[in-house]
Parts: sequence; C-alpha cells; structure tokens
Amino acid sequence: MVAKVFLLTLLVAVASATSVTQDTSMVGYRKAMDMFLDAWKKMMPCGFPSQNIPVLAPLKVDFYAFNYVNGETNLAGNVSNIRISGLNNFHVLSGSYDPNTLHATFDLMYPEIQILGSYEVEGTIGIGGFPMPIRQSVLINKKLSDWRYVGDYTFAQSLNNSNGLRIADFNLQYFVADVQADNWDKFMDIAANNYFNSFISSFSLLFTEEIQPYVNSLYEKYTLPVLNDLLSNMDMTQLTDYLLMQAEMWSNAVCTVKA
Repeated sequence: MVAKVFLLTLLVAVASATSVTQDTSMVGYRKAMDMFLDAWKKMMPCGFPSQNIPVLAPLKVDFYAFNYVNGETNLAGNVSNIRISGLNNFHVLSGSYDPNTLHATFDLMYPEIQILGSYEVEGTIGIGGFPMPIRQSVLINKKLSDWRYVGDYTFAQSLNNSNGLRIADFNLQYFVADVQADNWDKFMDIAANNYFNSFISSFSLLFTEEIQPYVNSLYEKYTLPVLNDLLSNMDMTQLTDYLLMQAEMWSNAVCTVKA
C-alpha cells in the first residue's frame, strides 16, 4: 500500500499532462520533484477534489468485500473501517539527478505507519494439496517503524514516441526496522492471540526480506508500463514544468486539516 502511494506522486503529476509555459531555466528536475513532494505532503490530509484525489492522510477504506478462489484455496470475507496513518510524514533523506545521464536516485523513509481496522474471512486454504479450514474475525492494530525506500532509475527515450520519455533501469529496495502487531481475533483466547501477534510481527520482517528479489519485476510488470505510457507524451522540460505547476497548485490550496 505505501509503495503504491509513493509512486502515485509521479503518476498524478503526469496523468493529465498538457503543454505548459512556465520558465524552468533556473529550476531543474531534481528541485521540481522536491517542490512537488513537499506540496504533495501538505495536500494529503485534505485531498484535491478537482483532480479526484481523495484524502490520503489518513487513508481510509470503509468497507471492501473479497472472494478469492485458487485451487484448494477458497476465501470470502471483507475488510472494514481501515485507517492508515503516517503516509504524509515521510522524509526525503537524499536524492539526486544528473542531467547529463538522466539518472536519478531517491532515499526516503516513513518513520511510522499505523494500520487500524478489522477484517473477517472464512473458507479454506490449500496447504500441500490439502484444504485447511479458516475462520477469523480480527481487529487490526499494526505498526511499522522506519519503512525506508532506496532506489534509482534512468530516463530514456520512449519506445512509442521519439519525443517522449520512459523510465528504464528501475531499481528499488525497501527496509522495515520493526513491525508490531496487537491484533485481536475474537475466536481465540488471550494466549493464542499473543502467539499469533508475535508470529505476525516476526513473519512480516521475514517477508520483507524474502520478497525483495521480486520487487523490481513486480513494478516492471504492473506499474512501470502505466507510468511509461503517460511519460511518453512528455519531454524533460514538460515534465519539470508540470511538476512545478502541480506543486504550486497544491501549495496554494487551503488545507488546515491535520492527519
């Protein structure tokens, strides 16, 4: 979820891109991106209705039902009253952009992400070819500390438009310092809940490490094609112009809500 919100910052910037006339001779891509991210952070508690951007700090999901079937796994349930806070408290630790090589780097961190809400699920999970029944009704209380994203990418010529851009050589690593779970499943007693909370905390950190080799391929398959399709209509000057225009628009909006 957090990763999607991070990449949305650039997706929003080019989603409605049109030709602009701002003078960026004194402002490069790196500075424009800094201004864009700062304005994005300030806008998140209020959203931006004219661009169909909802409130993102906190990010809320009132209700979402799901039904998942895959082989022996058959799950039905819902999540409700989800509240994710801390998405607007990220810090840009460092970043760079070389206009000669078009290579950019980034290093940012979310000090704390708090996830509250509930979910219910019932069905079977296929384990080793055997269906195992599952029934849960859980109050969610989960906290992630120091979630850090480090990566780099290079702008290259669009494959669809010789005057446009695409992101190539994208590389991302992310790290989580700590995960604390204090969930409560009403079908379990205190001892069982404590055990599973300890397991969830440990497993979450392990999962972060184990999924790392697949992160880049997932982004290349599901995110970069959409982003590159949007960037194909822009050159670096137009992209920089639009980042500046968007930053000014969000910064001038009145947003007094505190997440």
